[in-house]
Amino acid sequence: MAYALLMLLLYVVAFLCTLTLSSPALRLFMGLAAGVFSGSLFMIGHDACHGSYTSRRALNRVLGRIAFLPSYHTYSLWDLSHNRIHHVYTNLKGKDFVWTPLSKAEFDALPWGKRLLYRSFRTPLGLALYYPLEIWSSRLVFPRRAYLDQPRRIYTLDRLLVLSFFLVQLLAIVAAGGGARSHGWSPWVQAALVSLVVPWLVFNWMIGFVIYFNHTHPTVPWFDKRSEWSCSSNAIRSTVRLKFPRWTLMFASNIMDHVAHHVDPRVPLVRLKEAQQRLEEVLPGQIVVQEWSITELLGILHRCKLYDYEAHCWIDFHGSPTTARLVPDPLRASSADDGRPGSDPVRHAG
Repeated sequence: MAYALLMLLLYVVAFLCTLTLSSPALRLFMGLAAGVFSGSLFMIGHDACHGSYTSRRALNRVLGRIAFLPSYHTYSLWDLSHNRIHHVYTNLKGKDFVWTPLSKAEFDALPWGKRLLYRSFRTPLGLALYYPLEIWSSRLVFPRRAYLDQPRRIYTLDRLLVLSFFLVQLLAIVAAGGGARSHGWSPWVQAALVSLVVPWLVFNWMIGFVIYFNHTHPTVPWFDKRSEWSCSSNAIRSTVRLKFPRWTLMFASNIMDHVAHHVDPRVPLVRLKEAQQRLEEVLPGQIVVQEWSITELLGILHRCKLYDYEAHCWIDFHGSPTTARLVPDPLRASSADDGRPGSDPVRHAG
């Protein structure tokens, strides 16, 4: 609870500083900081939505809604999209919607503008574009009817809560007179950019990065046939542990110890590292563990463009394989195999 209050306080202070400081450089810095703090609060809301931040269900719901506000997330719609879809159908195309790779035929059939957008998503800077365009707008704020289980009053109420928070921020900008005045631009436009747009872009890059590398890797398969896919085994073989330096834990928490999170979402983030280590002891060689480095992450972005769902390998935009086959070919399976498609252990990438 203390950490949640600290992150909330830091976010509020950073937001107010973007409106009151006279130095444009400092205001921009505080806008960047506000984005980082909104990401930290989102992690708290994520835990609360799983019911693991506190032992009280009602308190989790209240904390989760508050923690989601700086990133403009609707608690109940996140619960639907994340808990009841993504966690249940991880890496099953047609169900799981998070960074689902297209096949070569699907990519080629797209209009040129959408092909360009798809390419841009899978670049270091393009990670910031994916989440607001592909998930946030169509599922969490203005949900399409096809993405809802059914219309619910709580969905509307949570959306109104987020809208109210945003309007309060706009009123704060107006009340502050747009912050420090400068030549050339309207002070209110400048204030909106540093206090709202900059933090929003920072948050979207952070979450785009996290959810991409949680389930995308040259050794991680995707499936378009339910007969090949298994909910229980996919929690392990379709999830990645990305090992970050210890100093990042202050704002990234343990969310990149993601395999343990998918095995049991009830484990709070503060205990996730311990659970992850235990899992790797029990299942040696079956967990994808990737050491953090810019070179390795750029390599993943380069290799994981499209997916061949028949050959079960990642391919580039020309259709050339960039990985080996990730799921055994049932026609070539040895007699020693247990007969379940895709039952081989995931390759260790450490």
